[in-house]
Amino acid sequence: MFDLTNPDAFRRRAAGASLVLAPLCLLLGMIVDPLEAGGDDVLGYASNPAATGISATLLHYAWVLWVPGVIGLVHLVRRRGVVLAHLAGAVTVLGLINFSSLMIADFFDIVLYQRLPVDQATRILEDAAQPAMVVAWQIPGMIGSFLGLILVAVAYTRAGRAGWWFPVGVLAGMVVWLVGARSWNPVFGYAGPAILLAAFGAVGVAMIRMTDEEWNPAREPVPA
Repeated sequence: MFDLTNPDAFRRRAAGASLVLAPLCLLLGMIVDPLEAGGDDVLGYASNPAATGISATLLHYAWVLWVPGVIGLVHLVRRRGVVLAHLAGAVTVLGLINFSSLMIADFFDIVLYQRLPVDQATRILEDAAQPAMVVAWQIPGMIGSFLGLILVAVAYTRAGRAGWWFPVGVLAGMVVWLVGARSWNPVFGYAGPAILLAAFGAVGVAMIRMTDEEWNPAREPVPA
């Protein structure tokens, strides 16, 4: 499937596969998350360290895997939507990288709530939210990831690569997932990533099935 000697085929298939794997990891990460599975507070992390670690790892790789997928989407935007694609793509990639790093906080939750009283552990985590982390990590991570993915989908659609169901699906999936994640509601927490998997998965599969000429109209013949 991944021909290392053909740059167009490799990059196209890698980007398409990433668009499928990223929301799939997000969905699996939410399913494994102890809080989404029925826990009622952050103590669920300390009580289920294995599940928490698996969930945090899956969520981390969800954001990481979206990066090559976004680069692939931007690559395919030509003429209409180019400026939007370039700006949104840059913001999204930076946001995804920032947001993936925040998943490490779950591992600190495990240790703090296992070894310290709840009030003390909570105060430490609250004090750790320094202005630099909030302004330079959290806000760019969240805005870049969520809004950026939607805008990239809009640019991709404006270029005629997909129907408007794509950005609508991304928007709906993001909103539903955020509602579920903030309220620890499993129904919304699972439904949002499932919608994202359907939207990005359809585009990712279409990208994998493209010809090398569709991926790169100006491509040079691959040496034998």
